[in-house]
Amino acid sequence: MKILICDKLDKLTIEEIEKIGDCIDVSHEENKKEKIKENIVDAEIVLIRSDTHLTKELISISENLKIIGRAGVGTDNIDLVEASKRNIHVTNTPEANVISAAELTVGLIISAARNITIANNSVKEKEWERSQFVGIELNKKQLGLIGFGKVAKLVSTRMQSFDMKIVFYDPFIENSTEMEEKVELDELLMNSDFVSIHIPKNKETENLLSKEKLSLMKEGSIIVNTSRGGLIDEQEVFNLVNEKKLYSAGLDVYKKEPPEIDKEYEKSKVITLPHLGASTKEAQLRAGQQIIQNIKDILNDDLSSVINKNL
Repeated sequence: MKILICDKLDKLTIEEIEKIGDCIDVSHEENKKEKIKENIVDAEIVLIRSDTHLTKELISISENLKIIGRAGVGTDNIDLVEASKRNIHVTNTPEANVISAAELTVGLIISAARNITIANNSVKEKEWERSQFVGIELNKKQLGLIGFGKVAKLVSTRMQSFDMKIVFYDPFIENSTEMEEKVELDELLMNSDFVSIHIPKNKETENLLSKEKLSLMKEGSIIVNTSRGGLIDEQEVFNLVNEKKLYSAGLDVYKKEPPEIDKEYEKSKVITLPHLGASTKEAQLRAGQQIIQNIKDILNDDLSSVINKNL
């Protein structure tokens, strides 16, 4: 059984995968895209993270493909419709990254509120401008969560320790909870001091936070996105921070990765990270071990982890 590894996986995961079949690892190749196209033709299992996009074109040239394993949560980099047409099982690991993503979200919120990254850069440039980095406390402030799934709930629990008021917008949840209040999106944007995005990317959510929606945000507020790129008008975020309508922002994901940031924003207060939400040793190990178990289950006709059964 030929297994094509497209993106970097931890050593333990590789060792376990090699017990299932013959592995071709192209994750370190300079011409990775060409190698994927060459090897997917006769691969039976393909393993990816977020870097590789399995398009309709790539899937259509595969002759033996049975399983696509996504070590991570999002599947917007896989053509699920084409995979389903060809009876290819797609599986992912939605539980693996939640703690790491939640912790990064908390870190971005605090860093944005206290100007940690730009203050750090200033000191390293041999400057000492304390008055330029007066920040914002979290205490008693309102945090608005867009989406209220597993990551958002962990963020809520952690931010309540700062005595923050938590509100959320999620059309799939009917009622408020004991500790969090459900509100409409516009109300959340207008009244929250901090906004954090925690929704998948699909046709309904793409560009949900458009220029028009971002204009509703409370003056001097902060927005962070650690979920998926393409949900927010990134250029407008930079504009609003530059115009001091937003205090700051934190972005870990982008519509196009790596992003193309205009030169005028290179010293912006917007914190820009290279998609680190799942980049902890623990999350990568969990994702690897879970995707191995999912593959073993599918090979034994247990399809409980398959996400495209109904497409």
